Amino acid sequence: MNQVEFNFLNMTDRTLAFMNANTVLWVNDPEIKEVVNIIVLERTGAGEKGALESGLSGKGHTAAKNNTFDSFVAKTYKLSKKISAYVKKKGLLSLLPMVDLSLSALSRGPEKEVVNRCRAIAEIARTNMTGLATFKVTTDEVELINTLISDYQSHIDNRSTTNISKSSSRDDVAVHISNLRTKLDLLDDLVEGLMDDDAFIRSYKSARAIDDYGKGKTLKNKEKTLA
Repeated sequence: MNQVEFNFLNMTDRTLAFMNANTVLWVNDPEIKEVVNIIVLERTGAGEKGALESGLSGKGHTAAKNNTFDSFVAKTYKLSKKISAYVKKKGLLSLLPMVDLSLSALSRGPEKEVVNRCRAIAEIARTNMTGLATFKVTTDEVELINTLISDYQSHIDNRSTTNISKSSSRDDVAVHISNLRTKLDLLDDLVEGLMDDDAFIRSYKSARAIDDYGKGKTLKNKEKTLA
């Protein structure tokens, strides 16, 4: 949720708190009671979706993805040096451009290209495992690189799912807030039209004022506007 939405929901909470504190003055009016009940439901829905959106942080996915990426690149580089020595010894020159890489060359470019390089090196190791035995290349070493690459892809997929869920939750919050605006506007009319207590009406209007604590505003110079 953005700051404007937070401000609006804070006002909604304050308005509901005022109405609850003065229930005896309006509880027998079916029109006001019906609208207040709907506002409570919409506010609850906005809070639940807002909490879900806040909980769907992509930061953890990004950090885990980056750590996994760095790990399989480092391990693949180590593997490539072993394979490079092997192909030079055996004269397998066609393989040399694929494995005789610096760390910067291995990790250069879009991540997808880096993944493809690392997969290719792991595949070369797999198909030449017998000859690479004396160069301390192991099946576990190659499998670990492939596993890390798979984990990396999973982090990307999870991040994509998280972004979709956050977008959906954000849209749901917006719908609840739109409904709240409509019902609060209706409640404004009902309070002023059906209530005869001038003090109650004045206090209601005060509760309905939005404290704008957004960019450029402070508690000291806050501005109040009606939604």
